[in-house]
Amino acid sequence: MNQILMVEDKKKKTKKTRSSGPLEISSSIRIFAISIIIFAVVFIGQGSFAMYKEAKGKNKENMPTIHIERVNDTVILTVDSSYQITYLKYSWNDAEETRIPVEASSTTEEILLPTENSVLNIAVEDETGRVVKYQKEFIVEGIDMKEPEILVEQEGATGSIRITATDETQMAYITYKVNDEDEIRIDKSALENKTMKYILKLERGENKVIVTAVDTSGNIATEEKRVVVSGKSEIKLAIENGKLIVMATDEDGIRDIEINLNGQVRSVKDINQKEVKVPLEITQEKNTVSVIVTNVNSLVTGGTREFNYAR
Repeated sequence: MNQILMVEDKKKKTKKTRSSGPLEISSSIRIFAISIIIFAVVFIGQGSFAMYKEAKGKNKENMPTIHIERVNDTVILTVDSSYQITYLKYSWNDAEETRIPVEASSTTEEILLPTENSVLNIAVEDETGRVVKYQKEFIVEGIDMKEPEILVEQEGATGSIRITATDETQMAYITYKVNDEDEIRIDKSALENKTMKYILKLERGENKVIVTAVDTSGNIATEEKRVVVSGKSEIKLAIENGKLIVMATDEDGIRDIEINLNGQVRSVKDINQKEVKVPLEITQEKNTVSVIVTNVNSLVTGGTREFNYAR
């Protein structure tokens, strides 16, 4: 019995734009105090880090901290504080500030990168009235910021899917995760450059597949798909003792069956069995019957047939 693959797209993609190379980030520090205060700087993940430009307030302990990370053409800005954050303000270069009320101890904002080299100015005020300012320069001219493209396709009738990831510069690796299983990483081979391909065998039934593609510049694309691997339901008709017998079988199980005999419709729902047999009385010589079977994976099989019956 041939298998059927049903694929439903759920793309999770950040905004696309612009182009090439790892991002360069520099920090500038100004200290407005008589004595020099050294603040600890912590690296988080693969993102950049922010350093204090200015701090207003007598108490310098437990000041808000910020983490800055570039994802494709977007800056991910995360602020954490021991106290409630009153507001977050940011601006590019000397442009008008964007002010965001927070009223929480942490917040995350996504900010679109400009197309030219720019300085990001950030100010955070907590509930104690202390204000901390940060500044970051982003070098984006000549930088690759275009994410890879992901294509997931049926691979014949085998219950497999083919994953293809393509980048205009160079691929680094892909990852995939099926349902609640562990994420698997596949690195680019020596023969692969701009395109990576991988064939993944799936179990029968409904599967949630999440694919991530990363290029050598760190640009990321993610795609989520609902993939149903199932076989076709089989429908047979027979006449026994003046009755039409509709028989349906499915390896995964039949959920619903609907039969239309000469305009008279009979439905049986929530069967959840691998085999079902429905008898119908034949009342006329010329007959038309239509059968629709939906299996437990929501795949539909159907057909129509005409037949004569002489009593």
